[in-house]
Amino acid sequence: MDNVFTLGISSLWDEVCHMPVGGVWWLNVDRYADAVSLFNQTLAAQAKNSHVAALVMGNKPKDIISLDHTHGPDNIALFTLPNRPQALEEIHRDLVCSLEPGNYLFILLCAENAWQNINNEKLCAWVEKTSRWAQYHRCAFLAINSAQDIDRQLTPLLREYRSLSGLASIRYQGDRHIFDIAWWGSDKGISAQQQLMVQHDDAGWRLAQDAETSVQPRSDEKAILSHVRVLEGAPPLSEYWTLFDTNDEVFNAGRTAQAATILFSITQNTQIEQLGCYIHTLRRQRGTALKIIVREQTRACARPMSGYCSAAAPAW
Repeated sequence: MDNVFTLGISSLWDEVCHMPVGGVWWLNVDRYADAVSLFNQTLAAQAKNSHVAALVMGNKPKDIISLDHTHGPDNIALFTLPNRPQALEEIHRDLVCSLEPGNYLFILLCAENAWQNINNEKLCAWVEKTSRWAQYHRCAFLAINSAQDIDRQLTPLLREYRSLSGLASIRYQGDRHIFDIAWWGSDKGISAQQQLMVQHDDAGWRLAQDAETSVQPRSDEKAILSHVRVLEGAPPLSEYWTLFDTNDEVFNAGRTAQAATILFSITQNTQIEQLGCYIHTLRRQRGTALKIIVREQTRACARPMSGYCSAAAPAW
């Protein structure tokens, strides 16, 4: 019988934490300390009789792994990798030489910024190779990547939906973290475009108490998140409209949307650069289902040089 493993965040429903054999999951974490903590809690979340291998890049496993005797598998195979691209290329061969991979969970803790100098083509090729390897050997593979700019790896990996069973990010925001799921495939099906609040403290990682306890709906196609200035004093045109006083507020609301229409307002040239960053971030983090519109509300806008302005039509 094939094993099903789990991500180490308590209280998550099965659809967004299970990892059956035959798949590869990629998790971006924007702080290395959080990546280490989640690495440990994922180890601790596995059953006593599970076959688990911990792969630590750039450090000795004994300096990273911290488990008590009451949690986690009875035995964990430990591997260390030097912090260099060649180690990632050779990892599949080295693992097969050391153990029989069938029904194993391999958890790779990448060194901080390990993929920074690896181009997108090689990154995607590695993911595709790892996917073929996991399917052939009937094992599960979780890569935990920590980087200062995790979106740099997220963007090319959004195209790897055929090779990755799951792609998600954990972003630190004050006293909480956002678990931003591009998609997550499990034995329970596939969940996509989810954004959940999770907490991390001495008790470990868990779903925030006020977070939803069921999969978020994907029915926000009719929702319109708009700068109040766009309507030029008119009231909301229907119950689907939500108005905000600033573009900043529109952007923050858009970061939790899935297929809504986002309406920004631009009144002066100095807004162009910031607005471009907002649009680029929304596209990378929330995907192509969002409809993004920029309403130009001044004749002085330098339209030819920016590419960010649009009279009233989707441009991104």
